[in-house]
Amino acid sequence: MKFYLKWVNPIVALFILVICSWLYFGGYFVSFSADKSPFLRGKLIIDPAEMNLQMYFFAKGLFCSSMLFLFGEFMKKRLPKE
Repeated sequence: MKFYLKWVNPIVALFILVICSWLYFGGYFVSFSADKSPFLRGKLIIDPAEMNLQMYFFAKGLFCSSMLFLFGEFMKKRLPKE
């Protein structure tokens, strides 16, 4: 359990953050269609008019990864020393 809490839990939390951040920010810098990406067109990265599913996943990724990491740190302190 100590190995999981020391190594695996932070890596999983970081992976969740990277995946959910890529869902939001990835489409801003990379365009898979023929036109330019929003970055090259000069649009804002956080557009208040576009509070859609990507923003939901970005917020969910921030929350879930931070809570997973903090709960792992809490459990490291609460588990008995071996």
